[in-house]
Parts: sequence; C-alpha cells; structure tokens
Amino acid sequence: MPPTAVPLLPVGLPLAALGLGSALFLALSLGTIVFLLWKLWKSQRQYALDLAEQTRQTSEADERAKQIIVDRDTYYRDSQAKSELLATLSREVRAHLNGIMGSADLLLDGTLSTPQREHLTALRASAESLHQSLTDILDFSVIETGKLRMESIPFALRDPLAEVVEHLTPLAVLKGLELALIIPPDVPAQVSGDAARLRQVLFNLMANAVRFTAIGRVVLRVSLPPGSATASPQGATWLHFTVSDTGSGIPEDMQATLFDRFSPADSQSTRRFGGSGLDLAIAKRLVELMGGKIGVRNLPETGAEFWVVLPIATDPNPVISGPPAVAGAHVVILDDLAASRVAVASLLATVGIDHDSADSVEAAANLLRDAREGGATETILLLDESVARDELEALQPLLAAPEVRNSTRVILMAADPDAVAANGHPLPIGGLLRKPVVRTDRLVTALKSAPRLDLHRPAATPTMGIARPVAPAPYNAARVLLVDDDEISLSVTAQLLERLGCVVVRAESGTAAVEQVRHSVFDLVLMDCQMPEMDGFTATTRILEEQAGRAPPIVALTASTSAKDRDKCFSAGMNDFIDKPARRSELDRILKRWTQRRTPPAAG
Repeated sequence: MPPTAVPLLPVGLPLAALGLGSALFLALSLGTIVFLLWKLWKSQRQYALDLAEQTRQTSEADERAKQIIVDRDTYYRDSQAKSELLATLSREVRAHLNGIMGSADLLLDGTLSTPQREHLTALRASAESLHQSLTDILDFSVIETGKLRMESIPFALRDPLAEVVEHLTPLAVLKGLELALIIPPDVPAQVSGDAARLRQVLFNLMANAVRFTAIGRVVLRVSLPPGSATASPQGATWLHFTVSDTGSGIPEDMQATLFDRFSPADSQSTRRFGGSGLDLAIAKRLVELMGGKIGVRNLPETGAEFWVVLPIATDPNPVISGPPAVAGAHVVILDDLAASRVAVASLLATVGIDHDSADSVEAAANLLRDAREGGATETILLLDESVARDELEALQPLLAAPEVRNSTRVILMAADPDAVAANGHPLPIGGLLRKPVVRTDRLVTALKSAPRLDLHRPAATPTMGIARPVAPAPYNAARVLLVDDDEISLSVTAQLLERLGCVVVRAESGTAAVEQVRHSVFDLVLMDCQMPEMDGFTATTRILEEQAGRAPPIVALTASTSAKDRDKCFSAGMNDFIDKPARRSELDRILKRWTQRRTPPAAG
C-alpha cells in the first residue's frame, strides 16, 4: 500500500505552538508573495499605459506621415505648376526675342549711319543679355533639382566658341573693347560633348569679363595643357580654356567665394565681379558636371584670367586638310594688338595659308617685300583699323609699284565696316572684314574675293574707293520649308535664311507643312514645335509616315530648352534642334550639317 503522507503542520496544532522563527518565515514568505503580486500588477499596468501611449504616438506618426505625403504631393504639384509656368513664360519671351534679335541682325547687315548702328548695336546687346539672364535662371533651377543631363554629340570645336564671341561683340563694340578668339592648329577641330553647355560656360565667363572691363581687350583662348594626352580619362583629351581681360583684377579675398550663389550679404562684390550672381555659379556647376575644373587668377600686369580644364572626346578619324584655300598666297597681318594678330594667324594656319605678322607699318612693308622675293605669287595685306592713318602713308609707294599692284590685295579689318566705307581710307582697300574675325569661311571668302590693286578705280573723294565684294551665297541650292505659327518669327527667320542663300517656303501650321512636303521636295524642314491645330511633333510623325524614307531632315525650331523637350523632339523623329531665338550662326550650322550631305534636289 502507498506510504502515508506526513503533514508539515500537525492537524489541530495551534499556531502558537510554532516556533517564533517559523512564524517569521511564514510572514516573510507571504509578504514576498504579496510584493511580487503588486510588482506584477504594477508592471502590467505600466505596460498597458505604455501600450496606450505607443498606440497614440503611432497614430500621431501615421497622421504626420499622411500629412507629410499630402504636403509633399502639394509641393510637387506647386513646383510642377511653377515650372510649367516658368517654361511657358520662357517660351513666350524667347519667341519675342527671336523677332527682336533677328530684326536687329538684318538691319545691322545693311548700310546705316553711325548713330543708327550704335542704337541697333545697343538693342542687340541688351536682347542678348536678356536672353542669357533668362537662360541662367532656368538652368539654375534645373541644376538645383539635380535633373540636368549632359549630352555627347559630335561638333566642330570652333563653332560654339565663335558664337560666344559673336554674341558678345555688340556689347564689346559699345564699350570700345577688342575681342579675340585664339585656337592653335594643334587643338582638335572635331570633338564630342555637350556643345550647348560648353558655349554657356564660356559665354558666362566672357560676358562677366566684358561687363567689368572698362578698356582694353578680352581674349578667349584654347590650348592643350602639357601631358594632356596621357592624363585624359577614357581616351578623352584635356582642353584648357582661358578668358583673360585687362580689367582691374579680382581681390584675393573675393576669389574664394566668386563662384558662390548670389546672396544679399555679398551683393556689392557680386555686382562688381559676378554679374547677375548666377552666371559664375552656373559655370562652376556645369564644369563640375562635365568632369572638369574651374578657377581664377590675377594676371601679373593687369586684369584677371578665368580658366577651365575639361575632358573632351576627340574624333578618332579627323578630317585631313586639303590644299591651301588660297594657293600661292602669302598674307601679312598688320595689327598693333598682339592678341588679335595671334587670333587671325591661328585662323590662317588652320586653312594652311602662309602668313606673317607685323606690329608696325615698316615691319609689314618689309614682310611684303620678302614674300615677293621669296616667290609668293600673290600677297595679301590684312590691315587692322587701329593702325594710324598717317603711318600708312609709308605703304603707299610700295603698293603703287607696278610689280606689286597686279598681285596684291588689301583687306581692312574693322568693327564698323560701313563707317569705313562711308569715310574712305588712305589705302586702296579691296575688301572689308568685320571684327572680330573668328570664322575661317568668312576669312577665306574675303581673301578670295577682294580685287587686286590694279583693278581698283579711284572714287570721287580724295581717298581711294573701297570695294565691297558680295560673298557668294553658300547654300544656293538649299530649299528650306520653314514652319512657324508666329508671323514675326516666320518673317524674320525666313529673311535670315534667304541672306544665307536659301530658297525659303513658308508654312504657318503643321497641317500646311505636311501638305507642302506632299507636293514639293525640300532639303530641310525647320519645324516649330508649339503650334495650334497640329503641333510640330504630330506634323513630323505624319511626314515621316507618309514619306517612308524619303523625308527631308527635320530640325526643331523650339523655344523649349530642357532635356525633356529635346528628347521629345528626337522621339518624334526630328533630326536636330535650334533654340529660339534662332541666330544666324546656328542656322548656318544646321544648314552646313544637314543640307551639304544631300544631293541638291530639283525644284518642285
């Protein structure tokens, strides 16, 4: 049978019979149990309170998160609305600037009195400044969002640099400054990269220098830094760009913050050295996005020099230069400004023309004689207007010699050729070149077309007459369909194209453009993008569908400059684009790129 359990406390034993120690032990045990139960209750109560607080906080966090999402969405909607408003205003302003700047260019090409030319030059310079300020504001907003994208397309390096100098020439003429562009022959002519952003960087630096240089010159120079071939990343070539001026220089304590964004605290220094306060900041950000560096230093004598070093991909199959543009000719450059002499000499070297430079009339006369004795079949004197007229008398006996007259041309480089033509010149000038001389094609045209001295006929004035040869139109066979719903832009752009030698057919809508392409043959279509009824994108798609491989190149003529808008142009099938306002240099670039590769069609 099982054992009988022995109770701890005998039944019926009085509590008093327990010992005092046992009683205390029992009391402590009961107290401990009560205390533990109280702690458990308190812990559970605190847990419940914490859970309630956590639930409340979670609920509040959820509400805050929901509010943040609402605020974020509202911010994005407001930001998008502001961006769209800014883009719309930009398109409108650019469209109107297209008419203003184009009309000014057309008038400046004509014969004007000196006051008229000065007023138009001021108008052109102001419009260019307004356009650049608008571009800076738009680009800075895009840069701040981190959405700016760099492109990589082939382009001729001289083109965007020449455009920078040409666009700033009106302002420089107003201030009496000399501008020069120097690109040595060893610098690659064909490169790949973002030509528009490179142009913007150099324009901002050049514009800053022109604004704050009171007298003298501003020079844009490109070179290959030592060791660039070995240090370049991924086969690119390091190119060194400098913009130097003859201003007052920049204090060293301001150089460290010169590229910072505008702030009211440094408004005085920004107005003095940084233009709008955005141009230099934008230049720095763009250079960094292109993988380069930018800086500034004071020159030893006077002025400052901004420098930019960029890695730029070069063409692995460069175009081999042909024979000299003017065979057997020897050119003598007479200019008292060294930078201008070097700039023109670099152009001549690019096209393989023998040349020398002189800073005095006596040196120029000796070089002309040496060229004749050295076997040159023709000598050409490129004369700058800065040479004093009384000093030029020393050249008259040499130019009057029979053996010189029948083989010599004299071309004058002047900022205002019309004034020279109206007032005459002590030398028999055969041609005029507008300064600054930055384009090889214009220089070669002047060298070829200027008559020799023996073909001159004296004018009725005491000075010799000035022959002004008309350059042959370079795009005589190009038929261009110009599409734009803005009547002023349509008229002005058409006249610019006609000045370049094109036959222009106008269309005021996308529907009319489609109809024109159905019944006529064109070398090029310039298509505005934003038009009622049928926009340029739809018209382009329709033309490509109907022509089935026979469509002419279609180039967007757009006031929208964002990468998204450009992608939309390419997605629609367009081949290229031009930003409004459409400058003559840009039209020339587009015509050269898209019409010279096609066989001239029969008129239709």
